[in-house]
Amino acid sequence: MSNNPNDDVAVGSAHELEVAAQLVDRPGNPALTPNGRLIVSLHPFPYGDPSPYHVVEVMEDGSTRPFPNEEWSTAPNEDGIGLSSVIGVQSDRRGVVWIMDMGGGELPPKLVAWDTRRDELHRVITIPPHARVPNSFPQDLAIDEVRGAIFLADVGRGDLFGPSDPAIVAIDLDTGYAWRALEGHQSLQPEDDISVEIEGRPIRVENPEGEVEEPKLGLDPIVIDPANEWVYYGSVHGTSVYRVRAADLLDRSLSKEELAGRVEHYGEKPPSDGISIDDAGNIYVTDLENNAVGVTTPEGDYQVLARDDERLVWPDGFSYGPDGYFYVTVSQLHRSAVFNAGEETSQTPFLVMRFRALAPSAVGR
Repeated sequence: MSNNPNDDVAVGSAHELEVAAQLVDRPGNPALTPNGRLIVSLHPFPYGDPSPYHVVEVMEDGSTRPFPNEEWSTAPNEDGIGLSSVIGVQSDRRGVVWIMDMGGGELPPKLVAWDTRRDELHRVITIPPHARVPNSFPQDLAIDEVRGAIFLADVGRGDLFGPSDPAIVAIDLDTGYAWRALEGHQSLQPEDDISVEIEGRPIRVENPEGEVEEPKLGLDPIVIDPANEWVYYGSVHGTSVYRVRAADLLDRSLSKEELAGRVEHYGEKPPSDGISIDDAGNIYVTDLENNAVGVTTPEGDYQVLARDDERLVWPDGFSYGPDGYFYVTVSQLHRSAVFNAGEETSQTPFLVMRFRALAPSAVGR
């Protein structure tokens, strides 16, 4: 596996795309630690023979190793040590990597935090029953390092066909208490008239009756700005970026209606799986239909930064690194058997790409 970005060609004018890593397993999201370690979750929709690991670290020579170690990266043992199903990973500014284990079966979802500087377990927070629904599917996360909180994007549609109950799950890190905020709000819902078409067709799944249809997915991309003031989010099947103040999400005195009144429309975006942000308020977007990464500016307009029809095939999640690059995983998710009506057509290697940010950031590491 090559880890040399110099093997690549320029795409997208000044915003050149470079290959940062090549993987044999389908990636979920990336996380860059403050000292530049690249951590990647392995998607629960696997390619080929499923890896026993759920999170890996990409080493300098391009090889991977289980992260944080073999015991924690594999299925939970009888003592509860291990991971079941992971997409969301993110490092905070202290080098603590937060892993969103979605659970499965009898195992509840939980956050696992690993201190990379001390190489030891920092914390485990189990998501309680009142903060989830039967179809909970908590994926991406945003870390509020000012107030000591984490915000989870729960698409609320884990089986793709049940009722959709999306919510932002807020977790107070001081107490460990978690609750569902903005549940069912229209800004978290998919837009019914939106179809996500990639490589000439929409994503397709088989429903319980054996019929092929396109699922409509709501809340997924979420990020908090570097100042830890605003939480930005959107839907996969959606064309808007919304924002709400982190302080309001954590204000338990606000009624459901009062909190809903604090939500603001920030700008336009294409259907997307991941977003991030820089110090200038530019929202970076994984542009699924255009095989691209783009940006929603503070003025609310959207533009493509870099496009690559060969290598940006379902760009997935972002993380900003200490080298001034945004890193983006490429999962080819629409080619997976789950989203391709049972047929697996992905092509290895799976890529982690990177590109220069328009302005500095601190999100995702």
